[in-house]
Amino acid sequence: MTKENVIKLGTQLGLPFNENTNFPHALAKGRVVFDGCNGQRFLIESSWEDEEIIETLGKSLILYGRRLQKMDINRALNINSD
Repeated sequence: MTKENVIKLGTQLGLPFNENTNFPHALAKGRVVFDGCNGQRFLIESSWEDEEIIETLGKSLILYGRRLQKMDINRALNINSD
């Protein structure tokens, strides 16, 4: 899979991608880094097998969703404690 395909698939699934926060030398070698939230980063190598890329994207989405959920709960608790 090409890095362009990895970026397209990841962003369609909902992982944020910002070319400015990627390392240019790594991106040139096919290493795509997706941004999560609160400092999360998810690395996908375009040289991996398609199944491994899809599996890693799935795991990344789960972790990203869990972090978002925990941040929402924390926000709600902080609002209620004021």
